Amino acid sequence: MSGHPPWNDDPVAVEAAPAEPELPPGMAEHKANGTTFRVPSHFSLLRVLGKGTYGAVSAFRDELTGEEFAVKKIPNPGRNTVEAKRCLREIKLLTLLDHECIIKLLKVLEPPSTVFTEVYLVTELMDADLHTVICSDQPLSEDHVQFFIYQILRALLYLHSANVVHRDLKPLNVLVNKNCDIKLCDFGLARGRAGFDQDDDTWLRTEYVGTRWYRAPEVILTSREYTAAVDMWSAGCILGELIGRAPMFRGSDFLDQLRSICAIVGTPEESELSFIPEHNQAARNFLRTKYPGLTRQNWKVMFPHAADTQCDLLDRLLQFDPNKRLTAHDALRHPYLEDHHDEEEEPLASGHVDWSFDDTALDADGLQRKIYREAATQEVLDRDVAELTAKGWPVSLDSPDW
Repeated sequence: MSGHPPWNDDPVAVEAAPAEPELPPGMAEHKANGTTFRVPSHFSLLRVLGKGTYGAVSAFRDELTGEEFAVKKIPNPGRNTVEAKRCLREIKLLTLLDHECIIKLLKVLEPPSTVFTEVYLVTELMDADLHTVICSDQPLSEDHVQFFIYQILRALLYLHSANVVHRDLKPLNVLVNKNCDIKLCDFGLARGRAGFDQDDDTWLRTEYVGTRWYRAPEVILTSREYTAAVDMWSAGCILGELIGRAPMFRGSDFLDQLRSICAIVGTPEESELSFIPEHNQAARNFLRTKYPGLTRQNWKVMFPHAADTQCDLLDRLLQFDPNKRLTAHDALRHPYLEDHHDEEEEPLASGHVDWSFDDTALDADGLQRKIYREAATQEVLDRDVAELTAKGWPVSLDSPDW
């Protein structure tokens, strides 16, 4: 189990990259699968890990310390507010979150000046991701499946207790080590509450296969209403994929995704549609007329080698009605996980994440200023003091005016 697969599940046009800035002293360039990484000269490139629309990731070694880590390049985060908010959100959340099943942000490489066209996140290095494992010839025992899903649920318990909904949980975003430890990654789409903001339109319109297949029914039907239950649906999709070694719901578009879901979990009863707002009768009518009378499949028929408790957990996670889905807290106490469940190993967050950083109505330039603040040290601010003064930006990290 080694390497990350190419991040090719985002079939959208990529804007032309801006001209590469002049290389600052003490920095070096490394070409990795068509991407130029501009990192400290004592970093040596080990291998390419992945590439997609949002960024590219490669493994590096610090030749001064011998430490190995992953470096994620986010190109041109200031090109629009959606990209800038996604970049800022990932930095802020990975800085605030602290759990052994969530990838740790080691540092953000300092920007060369107040004008920067790329951001580099340095994180822990993992051996693979769950997508690679599932698609490999590596045998997966029930012990493997139990341990993987247990760790995912531990991470979700912590996230949800911190008022964080991941919203993009899928095998590609579950990193794995050879000892089967997992860590969730990619928090650029995370949110902290049910609701809606301007860049949710982009999220809801996305037709990325790797995201669509793990979307909960309420996301498809009501779009603007979601809770932590969307992550629990995704966890159920991953559990089913671990059992069957293939995605559970493989819709070709969002309507076909709904058909794929109903073909397995059945057409929901009227009582299971209470989560759909009364004003959205179109969604209820669509289900009644488009997919009437479909019955829920028998999990033991689909997965004849699966244990009864395994099928029961799958059933309780893949409930059409989000209000009937198990929470992370309850899922960890399911009989299927009794050999792993230990409250002392399932910590909650010490408090809720303060999402005020995500609610600001800043333009791309204002968001880039906040990204600069997250990446800079006081020494960097001292270096850039003339630029900061000219722009009217604070010259101290402790300033409340960032």
